Amino acid sequence: MQYSYNSNLSTPGGPYRLTDDIEVQATPGHTLSCVTVLVAKSNLDERPVAIAGDLFERQQDIEDERLWLEAGSEDPRAQRIHRARIANLAGWIIPGHGGPFRVDASAREKLNKQQDQAGPSTEGDVI
Repeated sequence: MQYSYNSNLSTPGGPYRLTDDIEVQATPGHTLSCVTVLVAKSNLDERPVAIAGDLFERQQDIEDERLWLEAGSEDPRAQRIHRARIANLAGWIIPGHGGPFRVDASAREKLNKQQDQAGPSTEGDVI
C-alpha cells in the first residue's frame, strides 16, 4: 500500500476520518505535509493518543525548543501552533524520536505560551 499526501486534510472540512476512533489531522510545521494521527480510544487516558511524528521530536523539546527547531522546521510558527493544538487535545503523545509521554497541565501551559509567541496567523498561512 502506498501512502500519498491528501491535501484535503488542511481544508476547512477538518480532519480525515479513518474510523470512528481514528482520524488524521494536518499538522504542518516540521514539513508542510506533516500529519498527526489521533486515536480516540485507548487504555491510557480519556483523551486521545496523538501519534505526532516530528511535530514533537521528544518530550524534552517542550522545555527546550531548540531540540525541534534545530532538527529542522519548514514553518516554525505553524509548528508552534499545531504543537499547542495537539497537546490541548491529547492525553498522550507519541513523538517522532523518543518514548510516548503523558501531556499534563504544565506541558499544555508551556506549549500555549510558545504558541502565543508565534504571533497571529496571516491570510494565506497553511495552518
